[in-house]
Formats: sequence, structure tokens, C-alpha cells
Amino acid sequence: MKSTFRIFLRQFTSPAILILLVSAIIYGLVGNVHDALILLAIIVPSGLLTFIQEFRAENTLRALQKRLELRIEVVRDGQVIEISALDLELGDVIHINPGDVIPADLEVITSENLSIDESVLTGEAFPKRKSEKGDYELFMGTYAVSGSSTAKVVRVGAKTKYGVMEAGLSKVDIETTFERGIRGFGLLVARAILVLVVFVFFGNIALDRPTFNSLLFSLALAIGLTPQMLPVIISVCLSAGARHLADEKVLIRRLDAIEDLGTLEILCTDKTGTLTTGELVVSGAIDAGGNANLRVLELAYENALLQESSANFVDLALVKTGVVATPRKKAKEIDFSFERRCVSIQLEDGELISKGAFREILTFCTLVRVGNELRAKELEIENLEQLYREKAAQGFKIIAVASKEGDTEIEMNFEGFILIEDPAKKGVTESLKELSRLGIDVVLISGDSAESARHISEVVGIGSGECLTGKELDGLSDTELSKSLSSARVFAEVDPIQKARIVTALKASGKSIGFLGDGINDALALKNADVSISVDDAVDVAKSSSSIVLLEKDLAVIADGVRVGRRTFENTMKYIRITISASFGNVLSMAIASFFLPFLPMLPTQILLLNFLSDLPAIAISSDKVDREDLERPAHWSMRGIGHFMVFFGLISTIFDLTLFLLSIAWLEGSKGELRSSWFAASLITEVIAILVLRTKRASWASQPSRTLFLISLVVVVIAWLIPLTGILAQVGLPSVSTPYLLTVFALTTLYWFAIEAAKVRPKLMRREALWV
Repeated sequence: MKSTFRIFLRQFTSPAILILLVSAIIYGLVGNVHDALILLAIIVPSGLLTFIQEFRAENTLRALQKRLELRIEVVRDGQVIEISALDLELGDVIHINPGDVIPADLEVITSENLSIDESVLTGEAFPKRKSEKGDYELFMGTYAVSGSSTAKVVRVGAKTKYGVMEAGLSKVDIETTFERGIRGFGLLVARAILVLVVFVFFGNIALDRPTFNSLLFSLALAIGLTPQMLPVIISVCLSAGARHLADEKVLIRRLDAIEDLGTLEILCTDKTGTLTTGELVVSGAIDAGGNANLRVLELAYENALLQESSANFVDLALVKTGVVATPRKKAKEIDFSFERRCVSIQLEDGELISKGAFREILTFCTLVRVGNELRAKELEIENLEQLYREKAAQGFKIIAVASKEGDTEIEMNFEGFILIEDPAKKGVTESLKELSRLGIDVVLISGDSAESARHISEVVGIGSGECLTGKELDGLSDTELSKSLSSARVFAEVDPIQKARIVTALKASGKSIGFLGDGINDALALKNADVSISVDDAVDVAKSSSSIVLLEKDLAVIADGVRVGRRTFENTMKYIRITISASFGNVLSMAIASFFLPFLPMLPTQILLLNFLSDLPAIAISSDKVDREDLERPAHWSMRGIGHFMVFFGLISTIFDLTLFLLSIAWLEGSKGELRSSWFAASLITEVIAILVLRTKRASWASQPSRTLFLISLVVVVIAWLIPLTGILAQVGLPSVSTPYLLTVFALTTLYWFAIEAAKVRPKLMRREALWV
């Protein structure tokens, strides 16, 4: 996080401010103290204003990150305490469970079937088994896939293996979509400034004007075209958006994640807890004949109670049944993995119990128990498949159970099914409809059976398209998968690698892809998504892989967050579109007029003051209202659109500015002071008009601005009129003007309002789709 002093210092070290400071020093050195003080009077309030806004934004982000920091329970001096992972010390003892992110380099003290995913460090796809007797080092940034451990902290922070690697990578700036847009806009402005400065400077030199004045005038025009408040506006918009998101139960890890949320077009989600209640309840246990069977439930209960390789909601539901009063003890465990999709427990009396996905369990079996009779699998497999499909189509999550005497998963007896109920969440259908109204498609990606996934998708209304299973995915090339995505909206029986592959294939379409997940098996897909979303009670590795964390796992919360994201993005784009077009028009007209007038149309200090005053209403844009239709579709950066907008509306402003020049010279015959004062007022008023009119695609009277924006705009317009009316800035070369000048300013600014309204809403005058982003 940035220190307060660094934030303050940065406000006075930006290129635009440094140019002004150097100019003030030069003015002072040549004896023009008056103009030097004027420049300082512009610099100081501007710097303080931007400091206050950015300081508030930084405090917002700091508060959000504190809410999301990783908390660890440690044993220190014999006491169990909870601390921030950043406060770990050498020698602290911590407990590791499935899904936990390793917070420091650790040394295993004891372990129970501990497997660690080290892909973040090694790139290896498969977890590594860790124990105090063999490979006993645990590295920061990796995470526990299964098992548990007690371990001691041996290295923290920059001294860890991950810390050393991160230090080398810290020099590489990974650019987000939002940052790419800002960079593209910066390049657009830089090109315009370069052409302008060179053209105006050498043009004035050719007219035998003083070199220093010509340079300062050119630089003032360049600063006038530079959206100096853009970093502040972005910070204010994003921090305001972050506060609104927090009110909507959405927390963010970085401010620009708000823009990512606003651009969301396809949301991939799991089933349990999102489309369903997530409150799993064991509805029954049946044998292969479809009859209620207590033995099946007892076997599943003991397996769930004793297994330690995978914490999950299914086992919690089974353990709650308490069906075995005195469970047997475990002798051995064959760990769960996403490839095997099952877990086996061998008991001390020699019986092996396997529990997991139906078809995986069935491959272990040679016999099927129907009642008290064991039959050959070949005779019962068709009945089993039919029973499985029937129960899955009814919406049950189905867990298969098998057993045998022995310690290997071969030649087992298929015992039956556990039926688990997880009904659709109340209101989820309306939430899906709301996401659809926002232009967001929802894709279901589940590890459950195809029948179960189809059932819930039909119940909640995701769609009746094709359902692809993990096995079918493996048979498709990347090209074939991309084609299938046009019709498939449900994916079932998929493992973590397949989830990530689906996300990658969706991203290839060029759309912004979001992924909502909370489990160990979601971490890879979360890292691949454009918008990674997790929940507050997710496992650590899922939360650390996400840029957005929901305090409530609900699609309605995401819809609310998307609206806030789009409102934030739209207000940022308002500032960019309006400021760059108004500034371009004013600066272009001054540049042109400088070649035809016998004096500079506006002094450098006057240009800078104009720029400062016109930026005041722009700050309030962060709190502006956004039209409903602008929230109903994803928004994206378009440099071409911004460039067209700048030129089109900028030229309208230039036409009116030059009209004022011509009238002053040919008819009003005023002094250069009157021209400058009139033009200053007209330019300031037209910039405010541009803000109020171009902030919306509707007619300006059909879309009300926020109260703050309206009041600040009103104050600036009053100041603009007071300058030529009273001569309050006569000391800086802006005297009071005669009545004809005042009437001319009023007439031209009124006509300007009508002109940009007409240009904005009449399709014949402009291609709106090319000008609006």
C-alpha cells in the first residue's frame, strides 16, 4: 500500500505539474512574479484536490484488503491464537487442512495423507505427497489438496522460495484489460499533443513571436489537452464503486476488478450453493434393486466419518445422519482425487469401503448386491444404469458405495446408492433472468452427473441446449470444443483441468468470461478467467485465486455487482469522452487563432486557469447517475470510438470558438482583453454544457445528472459569467466586457447547446455506434 506522503508527493511530480512548476520558476527568474504566483495558485489547489481524492481511494482499498486478508490459527507459546498471515513468525506452529494456502515456508511435524499442489512453483500438474519422514518441506503459495498436517514456520516473506521468485517477477507488470484501455487512451492523447505542440510552436516562431512565449503557449495548449484529472477521476470512480460493491456484499482485491466485473458477458458457475441451496440432506439409501437399504447408508457413513483426504458437503450430510452408534476404526485410506472421483477406507477388521461417482465405483466391481444376494455385474449393469438415470433425473445427487474384504480396489461388491437432495435455491430463476437482461449468458460447469446437471438446469431455466460430459470433452479437439460452445450451456462430470479448458475455450471467442467457484477444484479455472469470483467462506486457494469475493453466494449479488461495475465504467468513460472532446475543440481553436490574430488569443496562465475550473465539475462525474440502458449491456474500450468522439464534438466546439473570433474582429472591434475575457467565459460555459449534454445518450432534459454534478456545474457557470460581467480577474488579463460581447457569448453558448444536442440524437448527423463506446 502507498504511504500518505508518497500519495501527496506524487500529486506534484506528474509531468503536467512539473511543466507548470518549471514555467513558474522561469517566470520568476525573468521578473514576471505576477504570472509565477498565478501558476502556483493553480498548482497548489489542484494538487491538494487530487491528493484528497486519491487518499480517500487508497483508504477504501486498504479497508477492503484488510477484510480479505488471510487469517491463520497458530500455536504460539502453547496458546492457539488467530493472526494475519503477514504476522507469522519463525517457530510458529500451524495446522494445514485441505484447501489451505501455505502461508510461509514450513517444515512438516506430523502429517495424515498430506498432498500438496506445487504447480505455482514447479508447473507440475499432480500433487506431491508430504510427510515428516520423506519430503517434509511445504512452500509458501502452494496449497493442500488432501490430508492434514501440523507444521512449523521456517521462512517468511521475501526469504521464502515463493518470495524469491516473486521478487524476480515484480519487475514484470501484468497489464489488466482496464490498464490496457488507459494505456491506449494515453497513446492517443500523446500523439495529438505531439502534433499540436510542434505545429503551434514552429508556426508562432515563423511569425517572429518571442521564443519563450511561443514555447510556453504551446506547452499550455498541450496541458490543456491533457486530461490531468484522469488518474484522480479513475481513482474516485473506482473507490466509489468499491464502496457501493461492499454495500452490495461484493468485495474486491484490486480496484480495476470493478471494470472487469462491468464487462462480464459469460458467467460460468457451479451448481451446489449457487443454483441450489447447498444444504445437502441424505434423502435415502437404496440397493441395486431400488429398495431402501440401511447397510448402504452405514457403509457410506463410516467412509465419510473416517476419510481425511477431501473435506466436502456430501460427507458432512452423511455424518449428520449418525446412523452408526459405534463406528469401526480406520487402518488405511486410499485418497480421493479428482481423477479417481472416489475415496476408499480400509477398516481394522479388514473390510474396504469405497464411495464416489457411480461409473468410477462400478469399474471396481465384479458383483452387485440385490437384497441379500450377490449377482454378476454383467447381469445387473443395465438395471443399474437405468436406476441411476431415473434417480438423477429426479434431481438427486447420487453417490455409489462398494465394499469387499481386502485392501485393493478390485473385485469389489457394488452395494447401492446414497440419494442426496439439494433443491434449487429460492429466487435463482429470477436471478438468472436478471443476468440475461444484463446481457450475461450463464454456463453450468459441474462435477455432478449429466442427468443431475440437466435436471437442475431445466428447473432453474439455464437452457435446453447440449450437455457435454468430461469424457466427451476429452474426445474433442480445441477447434471442436469451440464449435460446441455455441450450443452447450451445461457441462457435467468434469475435473479441474477440464473446467479450466472450458474457460479458456470460451475466452477464445473474444468475450469477457467470469468464473464463480469456491472449491479446491475451481482454483485453476479461476486463474484462467477474466473475472474470477469466489465467496467469503471458500477454501483459501479459491479466495486467493479470485479478484472478487462475494459475502453471499448468490447470483443476485453478482447481478448487483455487475450494475455497479458498469456504472463505474460508464462514469469513467464519460469523463474521458467529454473532457477530451471539449479540450480538443478549445485547444484547436486557440491554435488556429494564434496564427491569424496579432496577439496570443489567450495567455498561458489563462489557459491553465480555464483547464483547472473546467475540471471541477468533472470530479463529480464519479457520483453521476447512469441511464438504465447503459447498464443493460457490457461496455468495452474503443480507441477508435473515443478518437471519433473527440474529433466530431471537438470540431463543433472549434466552429463556435472561431465564430466568436470572427465576430470580435469584424463586428465588435473590442480590445484583446475583451476578446480573451469573452472567449474564456464562452469556453468555460461550453465545457460545462458538454458535460451536462454528452453525459447521456438521451436528450439532456430526459436524463437528470446527480445533484453534486449539477450544483458544481451551476457554480462554475456562475463564475464564468462573473468574469466578463465584473472583471474580477482583470489582474490576470480578463477584464469586464461590453454588452455586445455578453450577448454574443450568450447567443453562441445557447446555439452550441442546441448544436450538440442535435448532433447527439439525430442519426443522420453522426454514426452513434462509431462515436459511443
